[in-house]
Amino acid sequence: RNSARMTTSSAREPMRGVKVSPDLAAPTEKRKALKRGFVICNLQLGAPELVLAVLASCVAFGTFQKQKADALGVQCAHRHERGDFEGALALCSSALAIFVSLNEFSRIPWRWQPGFFWRDVAQTSDNIGVVHMNLGKNLAALSYHQTALTLREQNLGPDHMDVAATRDNLGLVYRQMNELDQAMELHNRALEIRLQAVGPKDLATAASKTAIANIHYQREQHAEALALYTEVLDTQQQLLGKDHLDVAATLQNIGTVLKHSDLNGSWENLEASLGIIVGIYGHKHRSVADALNNMGGVRYAQENWDGALETYQQALDIALSVLGAEHPDVAATLTNLGGVYDKLGRASESQEKFAQAAEIWRLSGIEWKDEMRQYLPLNFEGG
Repeated sequence: RNSARMTTSSAREPMRGVKVSPDLAAPTEKRKALKRGFVICNLQLGAPELVLAVLASCVAFGTFQKQKADALGVQCAHRHERGDFEGALALCSSALAIFVSLNEFSRIPWRWQPGFFWRDVAQTSDNIGVVHMNLGKNLAALSYHQTALTLREQNLGPDHMDVAATRDNLGLVYRQMNELDQAMELHNRALEIRLQAVGPKDLATAASKTAIANIHYQREQHAEALALYTEVLDTQQQLLGKDHLDVAATLQNIGTVLKHSDLNGSWENLEASLGIIVGIYGHKHRSVADALNNMGGVRYAQENWDGALETYQQALDIALSVLGAEHPDVAATLTNLGGVYDKLGRASESQEKFAQAAEIWRLSGIEWKDEMRQYLPLNFEGG
């Protein structure tokens, strides 16, 4: 009996000098529960619940990051539309960094898979390529477009519409680099894909035709360019109506081609384009200034110096208010004005405009373009 009492007493009273964890003194069911997981705020979390909680956290974080990157992409597009290419590049680059990180993280369980966000990586890379092209950084543009093309061909195949879009973008860069054969090959392949996928009466097909027509124009194949632009205009008017910005852009292209053969027809098309642009944007917009510059070129070709002067001045006023005094487009318009003043025999005003333009080009780090040098007086030392 003494032994029994000692055993009972020993079981009931802990050994002196040794601290016993409260968990060890917990009821049997609680100790069993602890072996199966964690208790947080009286909630039992076992292994399956923990895994689900971690997955939910990852999904929530990924969703937040994707929404952030998507918002950056939208802001990038807005900056690009306004002509703030440096600002657009910074925003798109931030978006791309997020998409790349998300995509790499999503590939951890299956390294051979492209990841859940490869489409976002491809699209953002393509967009950055466009920004670089507009900044004149052609090699960087080619690199980003090639990244997009590789991702899309690997995951979508060579005949997908997204592949055609990237091929067209690559072609635009090669055209800007004056590598016209390479550009034409890319645009022709894009056109083949689109004709097979959606047929001739589609806006995507029209985009490829426009790119090919641009190369014809650059090669001074004006009849071929005009024929394609006319096809594009017909498609756009059927699908978009007659008051769409894409229609205005094609009318600008037609007007530019007609400057070489029909100045009155050129003016009519450019004037129609301007009417559409003003109806959409109002008078204070960069596109209005661009259209007026083109129309001033027609007046210049007609040797209508007063008309050219008036039109170029209108373009300059808008460009200054919208883009600021140090924008390259302002310099181009000042150069046009300088040429007109020179034809009018107003040498001092001509010299002043050329000097202002040269200073803007200098601040922008851009050299005078060859086609602008023809307007410079022989004694001009700027630029």
